[in-house]
Amino acid sequence: MMNSRLLRQFIAVAEELHYGRAAARVGIAQSPLSQAIQKLEAQVGVPLFLRNKRTVSLTPAGKVFLEEAYQWLNYERVAIARTQAARDGRTGQLALGFIGSAGYGFMPELIGHFRQQFPQVRLRVVEMTTKDQLEQLAGRGLDLGLLRTPLPREAAQIATCLYKHDRLMVALPKSHPLAGQRSIALRQLAGESFVAFSREKVPAAHAQLISACSAAGFHPDIAQECSQVAGVICLVAAGLSVALIPSNLASLIHPKVQYVPLADRSRFLSQEISVAWRKDDDNPALASFLGVARALAG
Repeated sequence: MMNSRLLRQFIAVAEELHYGRAAARVGIAQSPLSQAIQKLEAQVGVPLFLRNKRTVSLTPAGKVFLEEAYQWLNYERVAIARTQAARDGRTGQLALGFIGSAGYGFMPELIGHFRQQFPQVRLRVVEMTTKDQLEQLAGRGLDLGLLRTPLPREAAQIATCLYKHDRLMVALPKSHPLAGQRSIALRQLAGESFVAFSREKVPAAHAQLISACSAAGFHPDIAQECSQVAGVICLVAAGLSVALIPSNLASLIHPKVQYVPLADRSRFLSQEISVAWRKDDDNPALASFLGVARALAG
């Protein structure tokens, strides 16, 4: 039976071209080494060495077998190294979902740091709503999510780690009378039409808008709904509505949209962005990702 031990013995003889030195190198007596080489030749079915009383040399077939033996042992080393890397979370693959608003600062920062520390882990990154991420996590279509928390009670199998806090600001058309203010009170928008995140697709963000406006003393007139950030910004740019969006989106520049901070102290204007995963997921690469996320959290 051919094995790596036998191949190392063959390589020792092939490199030393002397049974005595090769035996000393592999740590066995010369006679067992000679017998091992004879068994190897019997398995291969071809003489690998030319022998006489004075010299040992490789046959043409032996030279070919030597190259293959080097590759065999190299494959063995690579297999062991890759297996150990997978065990340690230094390689593998992860599927990550993220909400659109996290894609303009939080998500690139997190993935950038992770890629620097674990370049051998393959990432598949998909934008989707918090609701869709929870469904994909439960169905094992995702390993991780970057989403809004707290989560609904039915997501009991999902664990979370707070990554960043964010705060809502107002997105106004550039032509809006309040667009030039350094900050405004939310109640100043009581008579405006709002574009909200979809009640069906992004229920937490939809509910947050209603709660924040209620705390400011009015119920918002929701004229439009969108499930993605880009749609919200486009409708504001068109002059159809105003919107409450995460401050993280301030880097998303649109020539027809002005972002204005809110002066209100309401708790309903704050937002949690967290990393989520299945509690029963033992993927070592997941543990590596969570380590990076926890180091950056705050």
